Amino acid sequence: MKRILMSILLLSFVQTSYAGHHEQKDTLALEKRQADSQMTMTSLMLGDTETIINAKGTMGEYGTVYVTYKLSYNADRVSGFVSGTGRGAINSDTVVGGAFRGVWTRKGSIVQIRQVVQISDGSQNLDVIDIDMLSDTFIIKAYTLK
Repeated sequence: MKRILMSILLLSFVQTSYAGHHEQKDTLALEKRQADSQMTMTSLMLGDTETIINAKGTMGEYGTVYVTYKLSYNADRVSGFVSGTGRGAINSDTVVGGAFRGVWTRKGSIVQIRQVVQISDGSQNLDVIDIDMLSDTFIIKAYTLK
């Protein structure tokens, strides 16, 4: 009887220890690379298989930025994949380039993009972008990955 009681206690301890693993906060903490930035759409080209958006704005660390987004459609035509490139003129001597890939969704008149950006200086960002189709503006939140 003593052995059975001891076994039950040991098993309950092992189960509690194992379950405690899930209580740890295994979360991904990202820091903002810069303050949120606003860009303005400069052109839009609608197509049967993709939409191409060009935009311009000022983005903290990257100066004056020009970017092209290529949004391909999923079957539902309100989501899909995004890819593109951008250039940022930091000053008269320094220009950086970047390429990105991600996903997009549309909810009403807001297009939401989540993308990973590889920048020519070796840094990487996770960009969270909201495009307001009614005002032709983008709000870009850039988080540091590397």
